[in-house]
Amino acid sequence: MQRHIAAVGATRQYNNDPDFALKARMILALAFVPHCDLDIYTEALSDFLPEELMPILDWFEYNYIGIYNRRSRRRRPPLYPHDMWSKYETTLNDEDQTNNHTEAIHRRIAFELGGNHPTLWKFIETLMKLQKGRDLYMEQLIAGRRPPLKLKKYRSADERVKKIVLGYNNERDALKYLKGVAHNYQMN
Repeated sequence: MQRHIAAVGATRQYNNDPDFALKARMILALAFVPHCDLDIYTEALSDFLPEELMPILDWFEYNYIGIYNRRSRRRRPPLYPHDMWSKYETTLNDEDQTNNHTEAIHRRIAFELGGNHPTLWKFIETLMKLQKGRDLYMEQLIAGRRPPLKLKKYRSADERVKKIVLGYNNERDALKYLKGVAHNYQMN
């Protein structure tokens, strides 16, 4: 219950305090830091964040970076390996930054099913209908049709983030780098 109350308070503060929201997004900006520098950036961030955000940074560190083993003074393997979630290399290689395609198909399936407990036949019919649409789309791509562009605001944000990431080796201030990336993302 205490965690829920704290989460509601943090959400309210995120929605009403732009500085707090920016600092929260700086935790996610760690995804744009090369693996070899995560310790330095995490340490700088832990000294900078307000106390209310420290549980989120601790959670992120435990699951995505790995916590320090006191005996060996090395990090334990994280729950999710770096190459699974890091966006540093994908940004440099102009690869997609999001899983919007997956989310879109999930919303489409939910819409087509029209409820939480469809019958097996309704589920199979829905999958067949969606597959038919995907097959048609694939044929259009093969025939030379271009996929739809992202919205301009997302393309612009991607360009700004890439510019920041390209300048990574020139930027020696960890907090400025993380702020730069965080300014270009909104969480809903």
